[in-house]
Amino acid sequence: MTEEMRDRTFATFEGKHGAPSLEELCGGLLSEQQAVWPEFRRACESLRRVRTRDVACDGFSVRLVFNPGRAVNTTAAVSPEEIRERPCFLCTANLPLEQKCILYRDEFLILANPRPAIPFHLTIAHISHRPQAIVGHMEMFLRTTADLGPGFTILYNGPRCGASAPDHLHFQAVPSGQMPIENEIDGAKGSTPPVSLRARIAGTSVLRMAGLGREIILIEGDNASSVADAFDDYARGLADASIPPNPPGEEPMMNTAASFNGKTWRLLVFPRRAHRPAAFYRDDDGRVLVSPAIMEMAGVIVTPAERDFDRLDAAAIESLYREVSLTHG
Repeated sequence: MTEEMRDRTFATFEGKHGAPSLEELCGGLLSEQQAVWPEFRRACESLRRVRTRDVACDGFSVRLVFNPGRAVNTTAAVSPEEIRERPCFLCTANLPLEQKCILYRDEFLILANPRPAIPFHLTIAHISHRPQAIVGHMEMFLRTTADLGPGFTILYNGPRCGASAPDHLHFQAVPSGQMPIENEIDGAKGSTPPVSLRARIAGTSVLRMAGLGREIILIEGDNASSVADAFDDYARGLADASIPPNPPGEEPMMNTAASFNGKTWRLLVFPRRAHRPAAFYRDDDGRVLVSPAIMEMAGVIVTPAERDFDRLDAAAIESLYREVSLTHG
């Protein structure tokens, strides 16, 4: 470990028996960061002033959140040219001086998200600079979910559908139960047919959820490797079915969220056809500053513009989901 990394490390987690849990370490990290990092403390305090509004849609609900502090994330420039021209803000050398981390299994850095969407919002960044990709990293994604425990849900944004750092592999974590879809999925589960014809894959169920306003694939199982295999199988099919066609060698557009209840992993996959709705790119009063990432797809729609918070209704939200979600035929 370099001297710079030692100075930045708040704690390490290797999964050893008898050591503090990862959830305990994350709680300590967030408390320490609020105490010593004024910018982060102000961002956390600003969450007390956000406005929220629940909207009942056809078969599902969303929570609108007016949070001006998330404007940088919502409007992030993510073209290859713009990415090349800016320093990577997830690389250790470019982190704020006050920012500390938990060195997680010698491979990832767990960080307080400096612009939290909700309280206890974490970023989990790979220790080295490598492209954002969930394909090939699903087992680690699920392992992180188990290490954090039932209190957290782990999130992933694809490089072309919500990741503000598509050049650096990272996940996020938020407290479980914060996103409407987490509470709605069980209600839809009973009447949902399996995806394609594969009802079970090595003890893992793969279901296509119906009636929730956007395409959602639910993968569940008690074995992380089997869940990862089922996901990889689905991702290969998604690459072939993507509209427009998936560029060769690029990950198909999707967002994912995973939780672990102590026995079973639950993985939600949101296949995508567009990064942002057409209204995002308008230059008149019809512009809507909503850039759907995993939290938006899971039912927490964050907008930095108060007029969007006030005017978005069920019809507009249903249309937004239809526009960005890839529906399997």
